[in-house]
Amino acid sequence: MPAKVSNAPIEFGVVVSDRDRSVAFYGGLLGLPYLGEIIFPLGRLWRFAIGGAVVKLIGYDDPIEARSPRGELRAVGYRYLTVQVTNIDEVVAECAGAGAPVPLPITEAAPGVRFAFVEDPDGNRVELVEVGPA
Repeated sequence: MPAKVSNAPIEFGVVVSDRDRSVAFYGGLLGLPYLGEIIFPLGRLWRFAIGGAVVKLIGYDDPIEARSPRGELRAVGYRYLTVQVTNIDEVVAECAGAGAPVPLPITEAAPGVRFAFVEDPDGNRVELVEVGPA
């Protein structure tokens, strides 16, 4: 039987190794609206809005040993998060100025469509896309 999907926002979980740096990246550098914090028995999570979706940063109290390949797009599994912005030049410059890696600088994909990749503190890639007039 297929899932009966509701109209609730899609929520995407990202397990982080450094809570403070990750919250500063998503809430500060990217400027995603903060929705609140939830404390659960093994740690905490911080929720941020992205359009009609939610990204949840999950920080466990005990260190996590298993890791995905840092910054690697050619690996199986969820590899990056796409965020549409209207000020890609400013966001990429601010990320780079704060020391966040920019593995793919701003590139024009098609007339009026530009994108770039930045990395969060754990090497997870965030694709920034700006769609303007063609």
